Amino acid sequence: MATSHQVSAGQGGRQPILDSYARLSRNHKRKIEKCETQHADNREVIDRLGGVLGEEISDPKLSAWNPKVHRPGWERIMKRIAARACDGVVLWNTDRGWRQSPDLEDLFKLIEGFESFTVASSHGRYDLTDYNDRYQLRQEVAHNQRNSDEASQRISKQFEVLRKRGVPHHQGRTFGFPGLDRTVPKDEAMDENGEDTRKPVPLALVERERRALRDATAAVLAGVFQTTIADEWNAEGLMTTTGKRWTASLVGAALLRPVNAGLIEHDGVVVGTMPGEPIVDPEDFVKLRGLYAGRTRGARPFGIYVGSGILRCRLCGKGLTGRPHKGNYPDGERRRQYACVKGSGGCGKVSADFRRVDRELRSLVVSRLSDAKHAAAIRAARARVSERLAEIHTEITECERLMTSIAAKLGAGRMTEAAYDTANEPLMATHARLEAERDALTGGNPEGPTEAMSRDDAAEQWDGAEVAERAAMLADALGRDTLYLYPAAKTGQRQFDPKRVRIDPYKPGKRSASGQHVA
Repeated sequence: MATSHQVSAGQGGRQPILDSYARLSRNHKRKIEKCETQHADNREVIDRLGGVLGEEISDPKLSAWNPKVHRPGWERIMKRIAARACDGVVLWNTDRGWRQSPDLEDLFKLIEGFESFTVASSHGRYDLTDYNDRYQLRQEVAHNQRNSDEASQRISKQFEVLRKRGVPHHQGRTFGFPGLDRTVPKDEAMDENGEDTRKPVPLALVERERRALRDATAAVLAGVFQTTIADEWNAEGLMTTTGKRWTASLVGAALLRPVNAGLIEHDGVVVGTMPGEPIVDPEDFVKLRGLYAGRTRGARPFGIYVGSGILRCRLCGKGLTGRPHKGNYPDGERRRQYACVKGSGGCGKVSADFRRVDRELRSLVVSRLSDAKHAAAIRAARARVSERLAEIHTEITECERLMTSIAAKLGAGRMTEAAYDTANEPLMATHARLEAERDALTGGNPEGPTEAMSRDDAAEQWDGAEVAERAAMLADALGRDTLYLYPAAKTGQRQFDPKRVRIDPYKPGKRSASGQHVA
């Protein structure tokens, strides 16, 4: 470092105020340099230069070269410089402050108009009002940046070699894999020497997570919702690696990791295979990825719960979610329930056993679809909107034709994925809007019966139907009315009251906060 501009006590009529900055890191011998040690060295430099200590500011465990890292300590140094609260800064080494040349140029702009500004360490001193010292500091920071770039390139090559050998690059422990416990933040787990004190998670937990990933992959391929899987994992006490509860989106992200199938991808290309048996069969993973890629927005998926999305909470109006519950039914099947879930924006105060509710749904559907007056009302309503329905049907058909054409171009390689998304997303939005309008006009089932069925026929059709078909029958039976689950009466009895499942007739112009028509 430059040493030609020595500071003497009393220069300019006062001692210069010099801040001390430290950042916990390793020295050239890979030993931890504590912030306290760096500040002690910096104080000696400040005394030698005839200055007085301003503030001691630290950034423990934070990198100086990664532009994505937020360094509040260093930002405070810059604010003090801008406010002219100090005449310089002393660091253990310049790479504690700058490894990127643009950051240094930002400092030069801040000190324009200063009579003197010092950057110093135990190795020397720069006076940044002297252009020669600025030039030398630029050289040193450029050297720091070169070292960082060299290290980055070396690490990138190491990762490339590891990927080809089947070793994935994990940023900490991943669900289904061993590693250190991430429920404790790394910064809180560092000891006084900067070493990580977290312990590896039990192998029994890792095996539970691996089994959960296998079962969930098979379940999604069989048509089970991600929300259902999230509820099951939460009920079983499984958490994310950072200790959070599962949501549908987190489940999807966990299931779509290539490492589950023993595959290592880089920039979307498989570059290696992990040794040993994968968590998930690679063929199942390919099917799963294809299933997700083929999904379109706006369509209502169906799992094992007929009333999901149709049955609503009477207290807050939110749609109820099907989820596992404690214990088993007498036949050994896991108990389940419909519940208003807080995590989905509900009040969390209403729930009921799903088998008992489904019995009421069956009774409601059979009763309504065999009611001549109800069938006549459906016929009359459809007659009133038949012209608009014809227009909507034509527009939906045209949307689907265009989407099919665009997908064919993508499949034939005549269109990039970015161009496909740009062209397809507006069509998908229009398609969803038209379907929503059609469902609103028809009560959710445009193809449903307009003549009353016999009770036996309605019951037989329900009993032989899949979940999605039963949901369509329920929507047709409701028409524009709303189906609510009322809270249980506080009588102390645990017997289910069928009157908790009730229909509120449609009344034009009056809606709840959830957008549903209410009485």
